[in-house]
Amino acid sequence: MITERAMLAAIHISIWTAVKHDRKISRDVADQHGAHKGAGRYNKQLLRGADKLEELRTLAGQVRQHFYKITLPWSDEGFRLLPSNLYFDLTTRMREFEASFEQGVENFIQVYPKYIEQVRPELNGLFREEDYPSAEKLRKKFGVKLEILPIPSGNDFRVQMSAEEQARVAREIDTNVRQSLTRGTEDLWKRLRDVVSHMVDRLNEPESRFHATMVTNVFDLVELLPRLNVSGDAELNRFAEQARQRLCNFSAQDLKKHDLLRVAAATDAAEIVAEIDSVLRNRETGVPEETDGTPTVENILAHMSAYMEAPAAA
Repeated sequence: MITERAMLAAIHISIWTAVKHDRKISRDVADQHGAHKGAGRYNKQLLRGADKLEELRTLAGQVRQHFYKITLPWSDEGFRLLPSNLYFDLTTRMREFEASFEQGVENFIQVYPKYIEQVRPELNGLFREEDYPSAEKLRKKFGVKLEILPIPSGNDFRVQMSAEEQARVAREIDTNVRQSLTRGTEDLWKRLRDVVSHMVDRLNEPESRFHATMVTNVFDLVELLPRLNVSGDAELNRFAEQARQRLCNFSAQDLKKHDLLRVAAATDAAEIVAEIDSVLRNRETGVPEETDGTPTVENILAHMSAYMEAPAAA
């Protein structure tokens, strides 16, 4: 059961915005222009050049990025599907993030008075001491928290109602769970297709810059994907293994230097994208469709052969 293979997770991150709505200035501007007092807002930037605050915002972005990487879409309320086999990975990493975040907050608070003095002359007549919370209050405006909940099940629904009504609600819960699980699996297919398609695009343009992530992003995903595949989609795992075996044997630098390797990798990547598209189309409609513009193997070979000034393979 999915309730035994996964759970729901959400992260809650709070950071002081360092922005203050100045009601007086907003009213003054409205009065000067004969406008309604609610016609606009004047928001003051309370700090400028606060590098320690920017570091916290960057860290918050890293936390979210890691969380999204090892979870799947679930609901619009911020919860995502976390496979049980990744629970300890996530909680361990979150403890590290939380420790870094707490230290970052303390580092910011230590230089907070200096930041205030830096911005005082810039704000000039807009400066208000009361806009700046004390260090004690400021500390409470920052936080990182991981929330874990079980996946709901129709069997867990306990409310006093008729048996017929209870069965209906239970069916709705189970249907919603299945639909959310389907969305999560679709997200995995999209991730895999996107990362392989990106490789096709880059390899198809030899003059473009080849970043190491062109290959490492594929490798990282195919390593993680089987653990995220809580629905047990065998085709998805098969394509991940194909990508590992055919696309992860050489570095981006190798592919940049060696034309034949690049052509072979471009061909393999294009074939994988085409096969993924075929599987997804058949699942959706059962009827083959026209391609969506992804370069075909033949086109790539022709393009690369022209680049190398060699005849295209038959």
